[in-house]
Amino acid sequence: MPQAGHALTILALVLAAGLAVWAPLEPRWRWRLRGLPPARWLALALFATVTAAVAILVHALFTDDFSFRYVASQSSRYMPRAYKISALWSGQEGSLLFWLWLLSGYTAAVAWTAGRAAPGLLPYALGILGAVASFFALLVAFVSDPFVALPNPPADGAGMNPLLQNPWMVSHPFTLYLGYVGMAVPFAFAMAALLTRNAGDTWIRVTRRWTLIAWLFLSVGILIGARWAYTELGWGGVWAWDPVENAALMPWLLATAFIHSSLVQEKRGMLKRWNVALVSFVFLLTIFGTFITRSGILSSVHAFITSPTSPWFLGFLGLALVVTVYLLIDRAPLLADDRRPESAFSKETSFLINNLLLAGATFAVFWGTVMPLITPLFGVQISVGPPFFNWVGVPIFLAMMILMGVAPLLAWRRASWPRLRRLLALPVLGAAALAVALVVLGVREPAAVAGFAIAFFVAAATLADVAAAYAARVAATGDRSLRGLWQMLNRNPRRYGGYVVHLGVVLILVGLTGMYVYQQVETVGMNPGESYEIGGYTITYHGLGERVSEGVPAVYAELAVSRGGREIARLQPERRFYPGFAETMGATPEVAMLTSFRRDLYVVLGGWEGQTAGFEFYLNPLVAWIWIGGYLVIGGTLFSLWPRPALASARARVMAELAELEYDYRAGKISAADYARLRQGLVAAAGTVLAGWEEAERRVEAEVEAAAARAPAGPLPWR
Repeated sequence: MPQAGHALTILALVLAAGLAVWAPLEPRWRWRLRGLPPARWLALALFATVTAAVAILVHALFTDDFSFRYVASQSSRYMPRAYKISALWSGQEGSLLFWLWLLSGYTAAVAWTAGRAAPGLLPYALGILGAVASFFALLVAFVSDPFVALPNPPADGAGMNPLLQNPWMVSHPFTLYLGYVGMAVPFAFAMAALLTRNAGDTWIRVTRRWTLIAWLFLSVGILIGARWAYTELGWGGVWAWDPVENAALMPWLLATAFIHSSLVQEKRGMLKRWNVALVSFVFLLTIFGTFITRSGILSSVHAFITSPTSPWFLGFLGLALVVTVYLLIDRAPLLADDRRPESAFSKETSFLINNLLLAGATFAVFWGTVMPLITPLFGVQISVGPPFFNWVGVPIFLAMMILMGVAPLLAWRRASWPRLRRLLALPVLGAAALAVALVVLGVREPAAVAGFAIAFFVAAATLADVAAAYAARVAATGDRSLRGLWQMLNRNPRRYGGYVVHLGVVLILVGLTGMYVYQQVETVGMNPGESYEIGGYTITYHGLGERVSEGVPAVYAELAVSRGGREIARLQPERRFYPGFAETMGATPEVAMLTSFRRDLYVVLGGWEGQTAGFEFYLNPLVAWIWIGGYLVIGGTLFSLWPRPALASARARVMAELAELEYDYRAGKISAADYARLRQGLVAAAGTVLAGWEEAERRVEAEVEAAAARAPAGPLPWR
């Protein structure tokens, strides 16, 4: 079986290289090389081959086949089956095979779905995806092979790192990799547009959904990773500015900028250079993040040990960077904007500022991450920790939040200042009143006052814009029903789905502000029968016990939590002794929590001597709102992505844009002059679409009449 898996990886390398070479040549050389299969069949064969290799490794993990060196190093007989699934990507070799499998799946999906949308770009995009797949197939086949056989298999495997044996870690790498790998699709089409000198909007339109899907998975992966860190590491936090955490955050930031910026190119023919650069560096940062994870050059709880793949990743990253920068410079004249912003108070300008802020935040995180690698070249060693990232990142993040509240109220081309001032009045006054109230109530921390006030401003401004649009629709139609509201939201899913995402980010800001500004931490030693009070909770320690948790020996503490003299919960924090790891890592903590919308009581068993135990008690306010905000981010993105057959045709989309323009004008969002100009353009577009529709109807009618004339007289044979 190991030999069969290795043979499949070599075949995958041949197919990926063949796709990289053949796909760009197919449109011109198809008639000469009739013996070769179409490129889309090569993509499908690549996916099938890698799927078979993955199936072999998964079967070995589930059957405890320790003749595979990878299985022996990452799994064991006692591990639950769920963790044997995650063992596929928990190690160096398996994670690269898993990456290749996802990339081949994306490539096959693109090959079979994007042909009609971008026939001129698809061959080159498939060639680029094939080249990237060739690199990963080369690593899996010859550098980091998961199918190495052991001549003398052990009776049991070493097992997975205890920190990874957590339910959240089963899904965290899976979703994060889906986001990472998915970013190769918009990159491939952007490079295809540069190679073919097609600087139009085709590549933007064809990759819109692919980018949103990858961004969604990346967002979910980051959120799940934060939840894993919170529940597994026993430090009471959700984000530590770890190098591997930063490696996931950087492409997410630039992808967020690209999603907003691409809208400007579609609507106004602007920010073309920005869009190509953003999507290119998103892909490069995913490769950089993979390099950090697998090189071992930076210390991280998430990273693998030093491996032979490091120079290969560095070389591939350098080659991709050189080619990308060359194409960006050489094709720069083709990416000139169709027009310039007409006013500083416009949606175009707000998106440009958004790009600058997100790019600035990405550079700050990148510089802080790589500084420990660069400074030794100059004879000094500088370590960068959370204070640097907080000092640089928090102001940028708050500025982006303010822009998030203002930007939706701005119109394209030029905003109506009286209308903008009227809509901003209530959110600004409400945020100011909240800030004053917080100070009066004794809140003295500037970060807390600013965070809560800005969160209120963004939420109020967003809801005010929705209310104004709904009021304009009611004035136009007289329909005050909830069905009418749903129709309004459903007509422009990108806009209103984005608003839901914004509200989710507001809740995440509220949760982070409450947690990091007002977190209480107490380290306490207790004897059985003793109690300790924190934040209104009385915690009584009843002693230690031993048990087996998920097949692992563990020591746990029995704690009773009461409030107001009434017991409300029993908590059992524990320490587990994982075989093969306890000797080097010590006992692994398992946190116990009492959660609510207001705060979490978070308990860690530190150590013990006899029945005397040491505990760390954390009181974390508002943490639940981080996860609720994450659910809103996911829900808003799914609302934007959900297929809507009613809006699938160009005719329906133009009519929907005309309706939205009418509501924006009635709400006072744009001036009469801009309304007339925009409406004239949309009416012309609608006329073109309707003329094409009528011409298509005439052609169908003519074909039907011609077929009827050719048909023999008399009843039809099936009647």
